[in-house]
Amino acid sequence: MLGTATTSLTTTSVLALTGCILVVACSRREVSSGAVQRDTISVEQRMCAGDSLRPTLAAPASGLWVYEPGRPGGKVAALIGPPRPGDSSLVVTRPVESLEVTQAGDTIRYGIAAATVSLELLPPRGGDAPPDDSPTASAGAPHSAATYAPSRWVRLASYEPCAMSPRGHRIRYLRRDGEGQIVTDVMLHRESAQ
Repeated sequence: MLGTATTSLTTTSVLALTGCILVVACSRREVSSGAVQRDTISVEQRMCAGDSLRPTLAAPASGLWVYEPGRPGGKVAALIGPPRPGDSSLVVTRPVESLEVTQAGDTIRYGIAAATVSLELLPPRGGDAPPDDSPTASAGAPHSAATYAPSRWVRLASYEPCAMSPRGHRIRYLRRDGEGQIVTDVMLHRESAQ
């Protein structure tokens, strides 16, 4: 009888101990998932802190996009045409042109009749941009964005406003020189849809 009571007491103790472990494990899992959720929110807030734009994986929209600084020179325009089906494939293309007037007054123009969108890893923006027009990549970290390439030196990348921002979409105009160094890096706003 003593053996049965000891076995019953041991079984009860094991069940109680198992129940306590499960309660503690479940409560820790809820805390850790809450911590992960809080970390995700803080990452989102960090992505949008200080400015209101972030790179997007959606293709840049059609229309006329412009950048006109407050000082003379340095103007940029991009024209992204309407989508067209490919002639012999299921690819959607767009005519894309870019025009830049440098500080020295030189005009640089590139265009392609059938550009396709691609996903590219872009460098972070330099510190020369106004805070309200700078993308949200953390310093030194490259980021993915949907781009059109009207030439091998120019990229037009799509950026969107953060959820908490009333700002509209932007296109990043990124031009490199023949050695691959970034020469022009500005954000264009949409002037017209057509």
